[in-house]
Amino acid sequence: MSSDRLSSTILVKEHETILKVIDALDRKIEEFREGNLIDVGFLRSLLEFSRVFIDKCHHGKEELCLFPCLERRGIPRENGPIGVMLMEHEMGRSLVRQINERLDSYVSRHSKTDFERILNLCSEYIELLRQHIYKENNILFPMGDGVIDEDDERRNIECYEKREHELGEETHHRMEQLAEKLKQEAKQ
Repeated sequence: MSSDRLSSTILVKEHETILKVIDALDRKIEEFREGNLIDVGFLRSLLEFSRVFIDKCHHGKEELCLFPCLERRGIPRENGPIGVMLMEHEMGRSLVRQINERLDSYVSRHSKTDFERILNLCSEYIELLRQHIYKENNILFPMGDGVIDEDDERRNIECYEKREHELGEETHHRMEQLAEKLKQEAKQ
C-alpha cells in the first residue's frame, strides 16, 4: 500500500514490524511442534512485544489519534470499519491474555493440553493480526487518506508523538530491537 498521508504511512511501517514478529512466531510454532516443547523465553518476549508495541504504541495511536479523526470526518464507528477494527483490537488483547495464562500453566505443569492450546491460540493470533493489518492497509487507511485534511494530518502526527512520549522516549526503539531479536531467534 502506498499512502499519501504521513499519519497512515507511520502506521503501515509499524504493521511491517508487527508482521516481522508474527512471521517469526509462525516459524517458532513449527519448531515447537517438531520438538514437542515450547520456547518459553521466546513466547514471553513475544507477549511483551504484543502488549507494549502492538497494543500501547500502535493501537494506542489508532484508538486515541487516527480513529477519532476519521469519525469526525464521517467514517462510522458503529456498523462501520472503525468498529470492526476496535473489535479486532479487543480480540487480540484477549488472545494475548489467554496465551499468557496458558503459558503460566504450561510452565508449572507441562501438560499436553496446555501445549496444544498455546499453539492453537498463537495460530489464531497470527491469523487475526494478518487479516486485521490487511484490512487497515488496504481499506481503512486509504479511506481515511481520502477524507482527512492537512490540519487533521498535523494533529494526528502531534497526537502520535504525544503517545510515544507518554510511553517513554526509548520504548518504541526498544520494541523495534525486540522485534529484530525475535526475528533472529526464529531463524536459528
